[in-house]
Amino acid sequence: MVRHAAAVFISRKTPWYVKAALGAGMLYIISPYDLIPEWMPVIGVMDDLTLAAVLIAWASRFRIPEDQ
Repeated sequence: MVRHAAAVFISRKTPWYVKAALGAGMLYIISPYDLIPEWMPVIGVMDDLTLAAVLIAWASRFRIPEDQ
């Protein structure tokens, strides 16, 4: 699923808003600034993991058109 999400992001035929949402989500996940700080036990990490799972699941709904 992660490979498919990366392929959706890299594909030239993916709409710009999908790439923007995936890119913004990934920047949030790797950013040191969060809505819920990492030092808070359990929920500090869970917001990043939840967002990553939602982004991967959302990207898996998109099909990559086959180049002919």
